[in-house]
Amino acid sequence: MDFVNSRFADHTGSGRIYDRLDRPEWQLWFAQRGGVSIEPGLGAATHQYLVEMRDLLRRLLESRSDPSDGDLAEINRVLASSGQYSELERGDGAFTLSSHWRGEDWDAVMAATVASYGRLLAGGQLQRIKRCLNPACTFLFFDESRNGSRRWCEGRACGNLVKVRRHRAGVG
Repeated sequence: MDFVNSRFADHTGSGRIYDRLDRPEWQLWFAQRGGVSIEPGLGAATHQYLVEMRDLLRRLLESRSDPSDGDLAEINRVLASSGQYSELERGDGAFTLSSHWRGEDWDAVMAATVASYGRLLAGGQLQRIKRCLNPACTFLFFDESRNGSRRWCEGRACGNLVKVRRHRAGVG
């Protein structure tokens, strides 16, 4: 979700668009979240690749539909572009199994991101992906509520904003 939400509109309705993909500190944070250490900064070709992948994943998540054959081919190309391996290590009286990436770069970051989408799809959880019901908000979120009824990305931000606006308008 963090990757597809890296480009977002101001939830208050100002019309401002923000893109975290352009921020080196966000790039480092996101890569580390995927278990990959990268050097900050993006070249033009890498930036364009990431934008295209973000658009593809957003489209697939928002539609909650199965990927087309072309989309599936692109997803598998990304997954094959960077390898992951496991290492069994002896620790303080116990063993740990850790995952590492061959070539810690944006290919590895995107492979981890696309693998996350794949786990959602394979696990039948795409119906839990929702777009915030605030018309000005572009955030997608994973609905973890028991009955799948969550409506807002953040109830305290978007939920309250919409409810206050409805109240002031005399609606609902």
